Amino acid sequence: MRPCLPAVIALVLACDRPADPTPAPTTATKAEPPAAKAPSEPEPEPAKPTTPTKPAAPSVTKEMRAEYHAHLEQGRKLSKAGEWAEAIEELEAALDVIPGDDRALGELSWAAFSSGDHTKARETGHAAALATTRPKVKAAALYNLGRAEEASGRVAQAKAAYTESIALRPSKTVSERLAALGKSVPSSAAALPCSTPQTEPQVCACLMKTVEADEVPPECALEPTGNKDIRIATFATSGVGEQSVMVVARESKGWAVVAQLGYVYNPGMMGISEEFTLGEVISRTLGTHTIVEITAHKSRSDSDLGIDEIESESSEILVVCVIGGATTPTKCPLDLVTHYVYERERMGMAGEDEEIDKDMQTPGLPIREEMRITVAYTDDGIAKLRADMGKVDADRLGDRKLW
Repeated sequence: MRPCLPAVIALVLACDRPADPTPAPTTATKAEPPAAKAPSEPEPEPAKPTTPTKPAAPSVTKEMRAEYHAHLEQGRKLSKAGEWAEAIEELEAALDVIPGDDRALGELSWAAFSSGDHTKARETGHAAALATTRPKVKAAALYNLGRAEEASGRVAQAKAAYTESIALRPSKTVSERLAALGKSVPSSAAALPCSTPQTEPQVCACLMKTVEADEVPPECALEPTGNKDIRIATFATSGVGEQSVMVVARESKGWAVVAQLGYVYNPGMMGISEEFTLGEVISRTLGTHTIVEITAHKSRSDSDLGIDEIESESSEILVVCVIGGATTPTKCPLDLVTHYVYERERMGMAGEDEEIDKDMQTPGLPIREEMRITVAYTDDGIAKLRADMGKVDADRLGDRKLW
């Protein structure tokens, strides 16, 4: 499955997509009208997604914020002095006041790593990377996570964390650490799970075997999409609100996972709320091939109570699969975000006389960024990706071969 870690803000193709970066307008596509479908067995209607009610932002008083900052700053001072046990106590106290704060988690991860507690360092580094979308904070958390993974002998996972950290914020230190791992480290890009054709009930059973059973409740659902050849599997990947959404295709010998459609993180704390809904699933004929466009919408809201800020992301996701035949498997060569909106602003919950560390606040608020990519197809299997709005990296655009 794709980046072990959810989601980076980057708008990417294939394995480079966020999480993920881990929301609302319609995917803009141009192509020949969908081909008429041959008669086949009736396909059950997909279940209508329900939109969960967004939780109200938790209330943080002036006194709580002051207490949080006091513990955070004391923890930082103790870390600089190398007094790791005391630093851990202060940083955990900060998290008691504002649970899931990304900065406190990141600082705690480094203090735990430096103290030799690699398990705590890995857990808090992972949580810090999940809790923020800001490149600087996420990059630091990923470096801490990489160090903990490396110290635990998990070199492939360390390589993945370092690589993602550098992508967010180039760093000589991280680059040198990554280079030191050596060329013998296996690729960190994990193969799709459960890609061998099997029966529908076996798909969920197979997916659940990929996670640690003692931490994850046995939750998995394989849902129809309105297309006879495509199902969507949603399964829990941890006990803290993480889920993966996979595309499952009908092959000649059964059903197989062919792509990851999304990643969802709803910890029930940290001010984080994510919603994921399946959009349209459309079949098209291109020459002698049939492709299926699978769209989804993901939104994320994250309240940063420690500095009185809130951010939101909205992404429209497109996965394009080429349906296989009797001897060829279904493949999904195109995977991208076609529309992305990012906003960050003040929450307005802090009092006028309340002191907040200006160095920790985001400059230039409010911030709003938006981009859109259009997709058009040719009969010989070329997908033409073009920027329609906003700034899009050149390597996200161009022509892509579907087969």
